[in-house]
Amino acid sequence: MHHALSYTREAYDYLVEHFTAGADKAGKDAAAMDIGAWVVFATGPDSAVAKEAARSMVGLYASSMPAERLERNGVEPGATKPIVDALGAGDLARAIELTTPEVGERLSIAGTPEECVAKIKREIEPAGVNHMILAITDATLVKQFMGRELPEVADVDTQLNLIHDQIMPAFA
Repeated sequence: MHHALSYTREAYDYLVEHFTAGADKAGKDAAAMDIGAWVVFATGPDSAVAKEAARSMVGLYASSMPAERLERNGVEPGATKPIVDALGAGDLARAIELTTPEVGERLSIAGTPEECVAKIKREIEPAGVNHMILAITDATLVKQFMGRELPEVADVDTQLNLIHDQIMPAFA
């Protein structure tokens, strides 16, 4: 299995093209292999709350993305430099503040289950990705990694139930 942190069709088209070329070169059948999308993820009945939880974590993960990957995901690398600098200085609250809603939206899958399904169907599934790895973002994760209190975010059990009941059936 290969997995990558990306969120756009362009990024996954690039990944699948190169993954397939590598598999062919190695004499393997790419179609028989798992290609996974590892994503910052939050869902719940309140779209704005889920998106805010994801936005709180996006800067941390974006800080590890090379410039080319940021660009393929529609984010100007310079836009993340102040976030990375704030993280490096240990100013987690400032890093969250500097992560705009647009960057948060671009670098996560978050919102209601319906919004999450729509984004996966629009940006990830058509590229040939056949495995989702959801980094479920809840209040505990946001508090432990970023020091932010977001108690209204759906807990992991609630999100897992929503994934099972409302998201997975869309891909059966």
